[in-house]
Amino acid sequence: MSTVGFIQRSLDFTHAALVDARNGTDEQLHFVPDHGSHSIAWCLWHTSRVEDLIMSRVTGEAPVWNEEWASRTGLPFDGIGTNMSDDEAQDVQITDVGALAGYQDAVFERTAQYLANASDEDLDRVIPARVGTETVGEAISLHMMGHFNGHRGEINTLRGMQGMPTVMAAQGTH
Repeated sequence: MSTVGFIQRSLDFTHAALVDARNGTDEQLHFVPDHGSHSIAWCLWHTSRVEDLIMSRVTGEAPVWNEEWASRTGLPFDGIGTNMSDDEAQDVQITDVGALAGYQDAVFERTAQYLANASDEDLDRVIPARVGTETVGEAISLHMMGHFNGHRGEINTLRGMQGMPTVMAAQGTH
């Protein structure tokens, strides 16, 4: 399997888990336990915004996120959740989960389209990072695969605390 193929397979799993995490009531998606953490809603917004910004750097295209998506979802136009205090993160409220789903789907589709045409050599291209630079492969593996799966664990903890099933509990192709 090529490196691009491995990334496609890994992101397909991660994206499916984030889609699965959207199911739940408004109360369940915005639940935050005593003494911290984020809500599932915050994790969904944050991971989508991070992927959108990374893929914008990779493709050279404008982010999918715009004032219309912000208005439709009730989420802030600026920011991606990074460096928010716990109180600020807990104040994040999605007013239309369907709109957030539409935004997520558009971001996931852009990523899938890029990877469908990418070669392993494309992953070595250097792009700007929040601090310094990194390769396309590093950006995808560190931030979209590793980081997002950390939030998947957080989502599963929050779901478990509410008596909900975990996302993607038993998945595999073999």
